[in-house]
Amino acid sequence: MKWTRWTRFAWDLTRLAPAYSAIDSRYNIRQSTADDEKAVRTVVLSAFTLDSNWAFMMNGLRSQLESALDHLFQEKEPEGGRPVCLVITHGSRIIGVSILTLRRDADNHLLTGPCVLMEYHNRGLGTALLAESLVVLRDSGVKTAYGMTVQNAPTGQFVYSKFDSTSTLYPPAAPDLVAS
Repeated sequence: MKWTRWTRFAWDLTRLAPAYSAIDSRYNIRQSTADDEKAVRTVVLSAFTLDSNWAFMMNGLRSQLESALDHLFQEKEPEGGRPVCLVITHGSRIIGVSILTLRRDADNHLLTGPCVLMEYHNRGLGTALLAESLVVLRDSGVKTAYGMTVQNAPTGQFVYSKFDSTSTLYPPAAPDLVAS
């Protein structure tokens, strides 16, 4: 069994002023709808399965991801409130997803982190999703936002390190990444 080290990133949302290059006008970021469920599930599971930093732990992680997706799309309001889902579209196709919890006391607000389909990597879309996610959290009253990633993963090095984040090693036991 591979021992996993985690890094938790934090953003002080009281000082957040996300400045990033605008994404190409062919892409659009919006909040998901109930009609987006199948595409959102596909993007999230594909992004984690095809990323070598996560694929080795998909057996354990899959149930947490499915739980977050179930909470997002269930009809009745879950205890603790419904997560929020932002999507990036290219035309009518959903190519990126970020699911977040608005719970102020959450250990991890970025339930999935920015998930972008592999063929759309390196276009600034993950950064754009992170920025929009942080703005949504700030506007909902969260003062400090948290995001988790595997230590030394590209997400931590190239995406979560932006917008004046701070990072700390998180205890080695696998945290519950999905807040119910």
